[in-house]
Amino acid sequence: KKGGFLVTCSCSQHMSPALFLEMLNDAAVDAKRTIRMIEFRTQAKDHPTLLGSEESLYLKCVVLNVL
Repeated sequence: KKGGFLVTCSCSQHMSPALFLEMLNDAAVDAKRTIRMIEFRTQAKDHPTLLGSEESLYLKCVVLNVL
């Protein structure tokens, strides 16, 4: 609903951060809603991301506000 918040995550190495955000935007367009990103997070420090190894950035979490 308008004014609500959505917290959504992806735990797939095949879903890049850019693709994840694009998918969320496409879903908002389909739902005829505008969304505002409040926060973008990745996995905790005990699962480090290796530069040059996109598959190591597997966990993405987004907090959205539905406008």
